[in-house]
Amino acid sequence: MAKTSALLQFFQRYFIFLFFIIIFCIHHVNCSQFKSHLVAIYPSETDLNTKISNGVVELSTETSTQLYFIGLNLSHDTSIVFTETGAERGDPCDSFDRSKNHVLSKSESQIFETKVSFSNIGKYYVCLRGGINDKWYHAGTGNLVTIKVVSKGALPIWLQACLLILLLMLSGLFSGLNLGLMALDPTELKVVANCGSPREQKYAKKILPVRQHGNYLLCTLLLGNVLVNSSLTILLDTLAGSGLIAVVASTAGIVIFGEIVPQSICSRHGLAIGSRTLIMTKLFMLLTLPASYPISKLLDFILGEELGTIYNRKQLLEMIKVTAEHNDLAGDEMNIISGVLNYKSKCVEEIMTKIDSCFMLDLESHLDFATITTIMESGHSRIPVYSNERHNIVGLLFVKDLAFVDPDDCIPLQTVIKFYSRPVNFVWDDTNLGDLLDTFKEKHSHIAIVQRVNNEGPGDPFYEAIGLATLEDVIEEMIQSEIVDETDKYIDNTTFTANPQRRLTASFNLFITEENTKTALSPQLQLASFQYLSTAVDAFSEEKITANVLKQILKRKDVVLDIRIKDAPKELLVLYEKGKVVDYFLMVIQGHVDVTVGMEEFTFPQGAFSYFCQDVLLARNCVYIPDYTVKVTEDCLLIKVTSAIYKQASISTKLKLKTLEIEEKDDDEEFDAHVIYDEDEDVSDSNSTEPFTTPGTTPMLRRADKANNTKV
Repeated sequence: MAKTSALLQFFQRYFIFLFFIIIFCIHHVNCSQFKSHLVAIYPSETDLNTKISNGVVELSTETSTQLYFIGLNLSHDTSIVFTETGAERGDPCDSFDRSKNHVLSKSESQIFETKVSFSNIGKYYVCLRGGINDKWYHAGTGNLVTIKVVSKGALPIWLQACLLILLLMLSGLFSGLNLGLMALDPTELKVVANCGSPREQKYAKKILPVRQHGNYLLCTLLLGNVLVNSSLTILLDTLAGSGLIAVVASTAGIVIFGEIVPQSICSRHGLAIGSRTLIMTKLFMLLTLPASYPISKLLDFILGEELGTIYNRKQLLEMIKVTAEHNDLAGDEMNIISGVLNYKSKCVEEIMTKIDSCFMLDLESHLDFATITTIMESGHSRIPVYSNERHNIVGLLFVKDLAFVDPDDCIPLQTVIKFYSRPVNFVWDDTNLGDLLDTFKEKHSHIAIVQRVNNEGPGDPFYEAIGLATLEDVIEEMIQSEIVDETDKYIDNTTFTANPQRRLTASFNLFITEENTKTALSPQLQLASFQYLSTAVDAFSEEKITANVLKQILKRKDVVLDIRIKDAPKELLVLYEKGKVVDYFLMVIQGHVDVTVGMEEFTFPQGAFSYFCQDVLLARNCVYIPDYTVKVTEDCLLIKVTSAIYKQASISTKLKLKTLEIEEKDDDEEFDAHVIYDEDEDVSDSNSTEPFTTPGTTPMLRRADKANNTKV
């Protein structure tokens, strides 16, 4: 039955070929006239040691196998031998190395058989001869007449199956470690080793020494993976008995169990798996040392040192944003990290407070109660001081510098600035915030004046202050939030939203009276105003107002008008309006005003020591209607003398002149007059209760009356 089954399998596989053989035999009826012709060889049965592959009979070494020979003119006298030398069909074989002689025995019609066994592997071909006296001739090298001898498997099937599973597991291990270990570069491992969970730190510290030899580890894993996969395919081919089946099965097994499953696991748990299989990894590194180490050194030489993943500022910020949903950072922490990473990319001009919005003091100011109150209400601890114009900053005033300043002394601000000599730090408008912070730390300062070169206009370029920046502005930019305390007047310097928690202004209003809110002229401005009025303005000449009386006028607080554009109401900014009656004289001490005249309303500016409406002081009716309009355009300091004050000064001047006449007549009698008002003069409009006095001792009123009677 076994022979019949094998024969049926043979006919099923080679039906077409046998069909042509039958046709060939029909056309050659007298076959005894030709040489023996071998057509095909096939085994009696197939198993692990005997099989057919692509028509070639494959036998294992040291295996006795019954072979069937199909051919023409075969008989009991036909002998066959096997040789490893290939030749054309019909070529003589006498000179070839041949095996022992095998005599065929007839099995069935035109089918002969013999039992063979081979000890060496390789391909063997058949040589035939018809009788003892005939010559050996070659049967050809066709697949059907060729025998392939392979090594006999030394392991049992169950052991080969176990080895197959082991190789598959090693393939998955190498593939998973390749992803799990190589995906963690040394930089990430150092981060995990320093700030990961206790378990992750343990794993990372074990892996890091091996991972530092990146190319050596890579070569080991890849070489081991390729070696295991190749061995797996060969072993599977031995077990399956078919190359096609071995290729398909090994491909499916390697892809599923050697690539997909292990890599999906190691991508999430590569650190733990790599740590627990570290001994095996080191063993393979030792085993593959002769091949892996030279290749790794070559890669190190060509590619250089492995640096790992390095993020720049933008990449690090983007990575934090992308992982925001999964990390444990709060919203304000994200803002702080974002601000710290970005603040060096911004320049000073983006965060500064513009010069027009800054609280500043004029160098010519006096530290009276009103000025100090304004300083305290501003809520600032460091105040820039300018000279002439706001873009020309010459000093800094610290609020703590006012600790020993008495508001009643009206000390000039310039004196305090010179005494303390606070340094002023200037930075350019395009300075980045990192350099600004370094400047603050280097110079131990908290405020810097932002300047730029002004190239506009026909003149030479000059430095112009355009704003100021503080250490608080830099910190606010770093933490991406406004720092507001109880002394801040505004929440930020862009929208100028009022600080609702501020209560400082209300408390200072308790100390403000009408008297101490008035501004007095500094001694320097009093002297300059006196010199100008007494020499350039006819109404204040020596003949009309004496020097002592004029000095008394300039000392009065109610003649000084300090107008601040930011705080003053609109109606106060119009000093004179065309066609409206006025009863006061004005002179500009500091600042500028615009004068509009004529039907065309021509406007021109007027600066310091410009005066208006002198005629109102000299007119009998004490009123004047100007034909021009005067408006304040910037912070101004003015002298305002009403007609009532001027009348008081005029009366005091007349009294002084009368006193001088009496003193000329009576040198022994000293005469000094207190304030005397002419009964005909109306001084009810005076806004001051301060009298004008003349030098000398104060006389009795009756002596003044006596002097008048004597004069009459």
